[in-house]
Amino acid sequence: QHLVDGVLCIPAVLKMGDPRVYSSLACLVIMNEMGFEIQDVIKTLYFFTPAEVPSFVLFLIFIHHSLTTCLGLPTILCYRSLSTLHWLCFDLQGAAAVSTFIYGYTKILDVTKRGALKQFLILSWISFLVMLIARFFHWVYLVGEFIFVWYNDKAWAFLVVGTLFLLIFSYFNFAIVLKSMYGRLQKFMKMSAEHDSLPSNL
Repeated sequence: QHLVDGVLCIPAVLKMGDPRVYSSLACLVIMNEMGFEIQDVIKTLYFFTPAEVPSFVLFLIFIHHSLTTCLGLPTILCYRSLSTLHWLCFDLQGAAAVSTFIYGYTKILDVTKRGALKQFLILSWISFLVMLIARFFHWVYLVGEFIFVWYNDKAWAFLVVGTLFLLIFSYFNFAIVLKSMYGRLQKFMKMSAEHDSLPSNL
């Protein structure tokens, strides 16, 4: 899903072709994400018991889904042609696609072997750096740009509510995603250092 949505955002961020078409593709991505997130919340609440989904996990799900679910439709109606919106969609979907693919692939690597461990670390660093750029550096810039647009437009409802949800999702990006990815990297870098300290014939 993230890969397809990320690809659909490419014409919008590169401004390829008719603006009406590439803006519509970016809006399609938002609607697709909204549909997925709404059904995910319904599925989680309806099919799983509190024992199966702890409160903290449920809290993370709500944080993760809050941005698109609450701001998606109003933003499409008012700012469908805004480049900032297109970039935000691309960063979120593209970075998630890279991270999900690498995470899935690295799970099947036998990290007890030197070669596989090196491969694991290289790919994990790529995933972390992509996330760091998309969900920290560029994210902060895009959030600031959105707030500036809302302030200039005197869109006070967007400014208050939108900023709140952007800050909530920022917490998810920084404290949950990036922190956990860096912690995973540290763990396996330590393992790599221990491997390197062993004799080469082992």
